[in-house]
Amino acid sequence: MVGQWIPIVAIVLSVGGFFTVVIFALYYNYLKRQSQSREILAAIEKGIEVPFPPPRKYNRRSQGIFWSAIGLALAIALGVSTGRVQVAVWGLLPLAAGVASLLISRSEKSDDS
Repeated sequence: MVGQWIPIVAIVLSVGGFFTVVIFALYYNYLKRQSQSREILAAIEKGIEVPFPPPRKYNRRSQGIFWSAIGLALAIALGVSTGRVQVAVWGLLPLAAGVASLLISRSEKSDDS
C-alpha cells in the first residue's frame, strides 16, 4: 500500500521543488528591480545624474547552444532509459529550437556586416 505512494510523492516533490525555486528566483529578481528603481528615483529627486546602463543585447547564440544541448541530452536520456525511438523523438523539439536560434543568430550577423 505504501509502495504505491512513493512514485507519486517523488513526482509531486520534484515538480513542487522546481516551481518553488523558479518562484523564489522570480520574486528575488522582482525585489532587486524594485530596489534599483527606488534608488534611481531617490537620486533623481536629489538632483544627482543617474547613468543608465546600456540595454542588454539578446544573445541568440548562447541561447541556441543551450537549447541544442538540452534537446540532445533529453533525446539521449529518453532513448537510453526507454529503449524506444518514439519516446526519444521528444528531445528533438528543444534541439530544433536551439538550431533555429543558432540559424537566426547567424543570419543576424550576416545582416550586420
